Formats: sequence, C-alpha cells, structure tokens
Amino acid sequence: MNFGHCNTPSNGRPSVAFVLPAGLTNGGVTTWALGLSKRMNQKNYPTKLICHSAWPNRATFQSHDRSDVICCDGLAWGAGIDVIRGFLPTYLAVKAKIFIPNWSWGTYGTVSLMTLNEDCDMRVIGFAHSDQDHYYELLTYYEPIISKFVGVSETVCQRLRCLLPSRSNDICKFVYPVTVLNGGREHNHKKPLTITYGGRIEQRQKRILDLIALTDLLALKKGRYHFKIAGDGPQLAQLAEHFEKKEYSNISIEFLGLVAYERMTDLWVGSDISILFSEFEGMSISMLESMGQGCVPIVTNVSGAEEKITHGRTGFIVAVCDVASMAKIIAELDANRARVEQISNACISSVRDHHRFDAYDQAFVKIMRECTSGPPARWPESRAIVPN
Repeated sequence: MNFGHCNTPSNGRPSVAFVLPAGLTNGGVTTWALGLSKRMNQKNYPTKLICHSAWPNRATFQSHDRSDVICCDGLAWGAGIDVIRGFLPTYLAVKAKIFIPNWSWGTYGTVSLMTLNEDCDMRVIGFAHSDQDHYYELLTYYEPIISKFVGVSETVCQRLRCLLPSRSNDICKFVYPVTVLNGGREHNHKKPLTITYGGRIEQRQKRILDLIALTDLLALKKGRYHFKIAGDGPQLAQLAEHFEKKEYSNISIEFLGLVAYERMTDLWVGSDISILFSEFEGMSISMLESMGQGCVPIVTNVSGAEEKITHGRTGFIVAVCDVASMAKIIAELDANRARVEQISNACISSVRDHHRFDAYDQAFVKIMRECTSGPPARWPESRAIVPN
C-alpha cells in the first residue's frame, strides 16, 4: 500500500500536526491546540492544525489569521473506513513527522492507515485529555502506533499505567500552562459577586443545567450575584430561554456566547468566582486559567481538582450534583469579601511556578525528540483500522 511520502525533512526540528476532530468548536482541547501550535511555530518548529468539519449548528473560533490551520472536510467523529480513506490526502499533504490525533476513532484510524506504508516515517503522541473511558479505549486500541502517552493529571496517568503496564516508561504528565497575574489583584467589594462559567454549554459531561438549580438556591439567600456564561453548545438556547422568563431580585445573568480564547484572561480578571459542574474532566483548563487570574474556583470533585485545589485555601471542591453546597459556599463568600481576596491571592501563588508556557513547551519539544529517536509507527496489518 503506497500513499506517497508521509513527511519530508525539517532541518532537524520535528514537524507536528495536531488533529481537531470537530474543527475549531468550543472546548479545552481546541484552545490548547491553538495556543501550542502558535507557540511551536514561533519557536520554528513547523506545526499544523488539521481541522475537520465542525459539529452542525455550533459556533467555531475564527481562524482567518492562522496560516497553520488546514481544513479537512468531514466530521471525524464516528467515521468509518471509507470516510477515513477520504481524509488521507489532507493528512498526507501536511507532511508531519509527528501526529497528535486527540480524541476520535476517525483521526486515529486515518493515522493508522497512513502507517501501513513502509516508507512512512512518522510517530504518534497519544494525549488523554480527560478521565473518561472513551480516551482509555482509544489509547489502548491504538497503543501499537503510539510512541508516547500524555496524561493531563495524576489521576489520568495512574489509569494509563494500570491499563498499559508494559508502557509505563512511555507515560508522562503534562499539566496545561496558563497566564498568571504578577502580584495580586484589586477587588471591588461594592459590586455584586461575579461568578463566571467558561466552557461548553452542554449537559453531557459539563452538567450545565445545574446552573438553573444553583441560581434558584441563591435567589433564596442574601447578597447580589452576577453570572457570566461564556461559551457555546447544544444547551445554550435552552438556558437563555429559561433565564429570559425568570425574574430574580438579587441575580443577573449574562450570556456572552463563544469568547475568543485570547480574551478569556480579561474575563477571568473581571470575575470573583469560577464554577465547574462537570461529571468528569482531565484537568480543567478554565479552572487553571481562572486561578491564574485570581478567581476563586468552586468545582466538582473530578480529575485534577484535588491535585490543584486545597479545599478552603485555594478554592472549593464539592461532589458532582451537590449544587446546594456550591450555593452555600458562594453565599458565604459574598458575605465575607475579605476571604474572597485572601483565597484569590492564594490561587495566584499556587499556580504561578507550575504552569509556565516556556516550561511546558520545552517538555513538549523533549518528547517530540524522544519520539523521533525511536522507531516509526506501524499498524498491525492483521488488525482492523477501526474496531467493528
């Protein structure tokens, strides 16, 4: 089987392609890839973003100023072998030395099909962005072509080590880098407490409809609360319609839609609290970003939460679905703004030395070089490209 040359020499600097299975739709993987690709290109590591078609009726980040974005027609999610063959020309044209397929059977399947060419000299890095069975199924099935596995939290890495004990030396942890304020920040105690959610407006995984119960509970408490909801997703219209019909004497809600990831820092700077209702995560980027800007995180007990938050000192952790505890914490913080300021400063200090962009990028380059020093990826011809 011959698909042409998989890559070309890149003057000693390995070239890399990040694949986004649903294009530039709202999500942590998208913003992570956009940021890392831009920084790698600035450091003269040739990098491309292969962007598949977006989910229907979903807003996407703008890419008109991005020369690294390559469009690939077709949604990779759930793609069968015939559809996957149609992706090959776009993938091959990128000529990358390293592929990062991210979270889709279709993207991993396409890369696996490429490696059947004996002249193909490429490597694969498998990222587990979430503590979710889907990721573990992907990475264990495609283990034969993966040179390095990256988990985004200790919880995820431990699960990978249990599933792939023979590959423990190839498993490493990369926690997302974020922008961190220098020093503390000023807080206006006279304004309503500003509570921000940034992410997909989706019930699956994100449990965004818990926002309704949270606001209903806060409506019964003292204090004034202003919510900012940044993002896009299938439940956005439903939530917006619900809150248009509700009237609260002490609560206001602002739906901002999809906010460019470069502007999220300013949004966190103007907020007091960040919230996360999720059923599962890997390491919430919005949680880390908000902490870096002095927001007090109130999050569910998912992967990454206990690793980064000391309950009561650098934020708060509640059980999934425990909206009552979340409301109680928010009301108590509103009544004690000095504590908000104290925890805010502690959040900034806690992430300042552990999430630097340069350190992350150096570690990423290191595993790229380790990958290229090893053998090229080869998919076993006797194994199905995608499971039946």
